[in-house]
Amino acid sequence: MQDYQAKSWVFALDSAKNSSYLFSGLAGEVGELCSLYAKGIRDQTGTPSDAFVKEAGDCLWFLAALCTYHGVSLEQVAQANLDKLQSRKDRNKLGGSGDDR
Repeated sequence: MQDYQAKSWVFALDSAKNSSYLFSGLAGEVGELCSLYAKGIRDQTGTPSDAFVKEAGDCLWFLAALCTYHGVSLEQVAQANLDKLQSRKDRNKLGGSGDDR
């Protein structure tokens, strides 16, 4: 993940190196991924794997760029998420909603 994060940042234009652009871009790409999924349901075709990979990759790029911009590693984000999920599992709190469960 560190290698991807470092390599992917070189593709960020100087005008794109700001939180507003990166957050908006991530939201847009997640929307495109969801739209692809919805169309697969509507058309009863499923989600084409090559299109899914491309859209998921765009989401990953924006997430990595946001992390880089804010000085956080993807590895740190991934480990923190696994730790949070393990804690919830240990406390039988995987279901439900809210961050502080």
